[in-house]
Amino acid sequence: SGGAAAEVAAPAAGPSSGCDRWRIPLPEASDSASRESRPVRSPYILTVVMAYLRSLLGMQILPHKILQCFVFDICMHFEQDHTLQQLVHHHVLLDSAELVARLKEVSLRRNSSWAVQACLDMALRVKEYSTVADLLLHTRQYLDLVPFLIDQKEPAFKLQRLLQQLEADAEAQADDPDLFEHVVAEIRAWRVEASVAPPPGMDQVSPPDV
Repeated sequence: SGGAAAEVAAPAAGPSSGCDRWRIPLPEASDSASRESRPVRSPYILTVVMAYLRSLLGMQILPHKILQCFVFDICMHFEQDHTLQQLVHHHVLLDSAELVARLKEVSLRRNSSWAVQACLDMALRVKEYSTVADLLLHTRQYLDLVPFLIDQKEPAFKLQRLLQQLEADAEAQADDPDLFEHVVAEIRAWRVEASVAPPPGMDQVSPPDV
């Protein structure tokens, strides 16, 4: 626990939110041999923090966002993924942009399926639509990405990223030879829709950022 405490004591450089100032960096995933050498039981520091968290919830006191971020960080630091998954699933750790950013990092760096789904769900609830778009691209959900961007009015996403990744994804194109043309057709339809005046009472569609 000393290593984690030392990392917590050192604030990150540059301006940041309170949660990120004391953030424990996500460690590299260890191999199976090193995981087997670690104790199965939770580290003492995590046991203490969890007891404190439960006592707050027992008194119907919402844990401060910084505490919630700290719990997330030490769970990942000590590779207590299952504990963290349960905390997120049961909404013990409440929705926030800071937790979305942490889940996104775990999703991208660890390729963790539970983290991807948890991040998508939480990002939708807190309206972090750019994160949703990034994860749809990361998980190769190409046909869902453009309709999502249109529906959520998220024109800032660079569609060039989608087209470049899709063009390089030989496996996806082998599975569906018409996939690239289908996505391009969706983008063209989006541009056409954005170029015309909307019907009365409807919002103007923002043009895509290619």
